[in-house]
Amino acid sequence: MKQILLLSAILSVLSGCGKPPADQYMKQAADAEKAGLWSVALDNYQKLVNDHPESGQAETAMFSIAAIQHNNLQNFQAAVDGYKAYLSRYPDGKRGPTALFLVAFLYHNELKNLDSAGFYYKRFLSKYPGNEMATSAQFELQNLGKSPDELLPKPVVAEKPSAKPEKKHPVKKK
Repeated sequence: MKQILLLSAILSVLSGCGKPPADQYMKQAADAEKAGLWSVALDNYQKLVNDHPESGQAETAMFSIAAIQHNNLQNFQAAVDGYKAYLSRYPDGKRGPTALFLVAFLYHNELKNLDSAGFYYKRFLSKYPGNEMATSAQFELQNLGKSPDELLPKPVVAEKPSAKPEKKHPVKKK
């Protein structure tokens, strides 16, 4: 009986050891990104997060998942969901301000959900008032729903010359 319990304990320990280390997942994901293999990169980052949630690299992997969805796949809803998952798991993470700003920005400019955009811009400004992106967040919040034409300065129209022909003064010959 003791042998069976010992064997069972050894097997359970060994079964957890079959996972590649976080560094290996990270390297495979980075190599896949360089090659433009987005689904392979996403898969490796997700495996890293699932298999090594306490690893310091899991935070980077979670942010990278959202960034690939955003920048490379242009799957904006998946990007928003990814940035929100990052913020939920790492509320004080080093990329927290960027993730929160991007949630608001994507709601505003890509998903056209002005209510959510306003909510997240306000949340960003409340949580990170001194952040370097605060000015941009304030600008975006003040201009929710405005078209780019409404934001651009109006062109200065030069006055048209008068329609009257200029009088030429005769040149006097001496």
